[in-house]
Amino acid sequence: MKELTKTRRAAAVVCALGIIGMLVCGEILLSPLPISASYLPAQPVMTPKVDNITGAQLEIDWEHSKVHAQHSFKVHYAGAGAGAGEETAVAFHAPLLALGHVHLVVHVTASDESVFEIRENPGSVPNSGTAFTPLNRFRGSAVTSGVIDDETAASNSVSTYNVAEAAAAGLAGGTILHHETIAIATAPPFASILNSSSRGTGEIICAPNSLYVIILTQVGAGVANHEITCTWYETIHADFAN
Repeated sequence: MKELTKTRRAAAVVCALGIIGMLVCGEILLSPLPISASYLPAQPVMTPKVDNITGAQLEIDWEHSKVHAQHSFKVHYAGAGAGAGEETAVAFHAPLLALGHVHLVVHVTASDESVFEIRENPGSVPNSGTAFTPLNRFRGSAVTSGVIDDETAASNSVSTYNVAEAAAAGLAGGTILHHETIAIATAPPFASILNSSSRGTGEIICAPNSLYVIILTQVGAGVANHEITCTWYETIHADFAN
């Protein structure tokens, strides 16, 4: 019995040193591989990401962690009184690559049948809209967004357009990233399919130094009220240091 105990202890020590083994019905069966440092590959040093409020290791999804990291932002714009063919919009320039990427999600609603589009680098007349400061979703944070408006070319700012401003801005052309007629066979308020899509389906990673415009165009016979909500987080290269 003593010899068996010694054997099992020795086997456990050898396994701890890296020899391949397996446990079957209480027995430890050792492979014939010799003890060698070559069987102990170097492991990368990982620094766990922790919540900056509680210090707990993060077990939330990545976009949620960006709220905690103070790099998640939101803009909500309500444009009223759009008649047939008239538009309301939100626009911004994504920052330079050195400042990171913008991971954008858009939700919209309309009180009458409307066309919803997301356009990349359309034509625009600067200084036609109204500058609006995004909200950091970590309330109380002093961290600002890198997005740039089309009015003053200031960072931490987007442009919003009511009906008259959108007409003056001439927001046409560019690459259409999303096109959808909302209000078909439903009842108001009408919502985009993106409103209920997962982030993996609806997210757009904006190209650096590019203009993005979210436009709602009234196509019904009545007068529409439009609501545009843009939520995004910004990644910087330091986020991937570990």
